[in-house]
Parts: sequence; C-alpha cells; structure tokens
Amino acid sequence: MTVLTALDYAAVLVFALTGALAASRAQLDLIGFAFLASLTALGGGTVRDLLLDRNPVFWIADPIPLAIACTAAVLVFFTAHLLESRQTVLTWLDALALPIAVAAGCGRPPKPDKACRSS
Repeated sequence: MTVLTALDYAAVLVFALTGALAASRAQLDLIGFAFLASLTALGGGTVRDLLLDRNPVFWIADPIPLAIACTAAVLVFFTAHLLESRQTVLTWLDALALPIAVAAGCGRPPKPDKACRSS
C-alpha cells in the first residue's frame, strides 16, 4: 500500500465519520447511517468519475472505500451516544477531512483522457 492510497482511505474514513455523525444527529436507522456515510465519503469522487467518463467508478473498481464507509457507519451507529457533543466532533472531523483529501490528491499525475491518447 502506498502513502497516497493510505491517505485516500483515511480521507474516506473521516468523511464517512462526518456523514454518520450527521445521520446520528438526524436520528436515522442503520441503513440511513450507511447511506449518509457512503454519500459523504464517496459522492464527490463518484461525480468526478462520472463527469470525466471514467469507467468503472472508483469504488466499483476497488470496493475497499465502500467497506470503510460502511464500517464507519456501523461504528458511529453504536457509539455516537457516548459523545458529549456530536456537533463539535462533526466540526473537527470535517476540518480534518479536507487536508487529508487534498494531500491524497497531490502528487498524483492526472489520468490521460481517452480522447488524448494516440492510436
């Protein structure tokens, strides 16, 4: 596992935790937790891949990010009641997620577009 892959997975985890905490504040069930955790953790990359016409979408090609998001949802579902202030933790995790995601994206060369490839 490379450092960039580890940073990608860390970003997915932190974004999934923020989504699951938002689900906790809305008092959703376990499916709602998994949906919001996956949406916040994988949604941006999914939109990116769809707009750039990358097939398959990154979490279909590598299901580990989806597993990380669902695991984070289950973890928060069973432990969120132990937190004194879910909003404070949500704010801190959200502040932590962006630098991790930016660091994970830096240093990667952009993938060549299909139309730019020479035949």
